[in-house]
Amino acid sequence: MKEDIKAAIESAAKEYDARAGAARQQRDKELMERQRFEAGYRRKRDDVILLAIGALTKILEPHEWMCKISDGEAASIKFEVFRGNMKGASAARPYISFSADVGLMRVTIYTVTQTQVVPKTTCLLTELTEDLVDKHLLSFFEKLVSEPLDL
Repeated sequence: MKEDIKAAIESAAKEYDARAGAARQQRDKELMERQRFEAGYRRKRDDVILLAIGALTKILEPHEWMCKISDGEAASIKFEVFRGNMKGASAARPYISFSADVGLMRVTIYTVTQTQVVPKTTCLLTELTEDLVDKHLLSFFEKLVSEPLDL
């Protein structure tokens, strides 16, 4: 093989190796960021969201509200609140949920009451504070109790 062709092939192979290495480093970086986000969300779930939901449950249950926490997957918590046969607008029961959206590196908060599906809200993990969660829970419950009674 001629030297100039050999050198061109060698150069192309080195370029490919460099691009492949950069792509691998980028994938590794994204994986580490995703794992860091997931671990951070689990801490927020345990230290902020579940504590706030537990406090709200203690307030509501003596007033005959049923409260149900569904924590089936690590990336999502669904908190149903209802009395009697209350139904949600698009679900079996009214609820608020907190979900980790790993693709966006954000937390999505979604609310369904008896008559409305409230547009989802998203926030950064660092913004998911006790105060923010408490405000969302309060807003959800205020919407729920302001709706017509289903007696």
